[in-house]
Amino acid sequence: MKKERLSLPWHGWVFGIILLLFGLFSAYDYVMSITQGEAFYRASGMTEGQIAYYTNFPIWATAAWTMSVWGIFLAAAALLLRFRIASILFAISLTGSLLYIVYVFGLSNGRDAMGVIWPAPLVIAAITGAMIYYCRRLSTSKILI
Repeated sequence: MKKERLSLPWHGWVFGIILLLFGLFSAYDYVMSITQGEAFYRASGMTEGQIAYYTNFPIWATAAWTMSVWGIFLAAAALLLRFRIASILFAISLTGSLLYIVYVFGLSNGRDAMGVIWPAPLVIAAITGAMIYYCRRLSTSKILI
């Protein structure tokens, strides 16, 4: 028996495209940070203190960052393709974001290292949490299968 799939509403396209573009930017930043490290940070205009902070992340915080970045990118793609797994991928991303937030704000001087963009992880986590709810609503409406 074939499942009937409804069209993605306009707001789904808007959220999906914006988050996919954000995910692409985040994935680029992630790959460049991992492959070029200090050289990438220096070319981005970071201070010596910021470079020292970002090059000394513990492995578990890097793993959390990985979950956050790739989870949101894959979740946005799944949303645009109308796959139900989008809510699970957003949940994986949120888990990574929350662990990253614990490290940045609770276990290190991340707020100082981040400068004026320090609220970004909190905003991203809030948006990701809202997207879990949004995708679950779309799933119950048979838009995501």
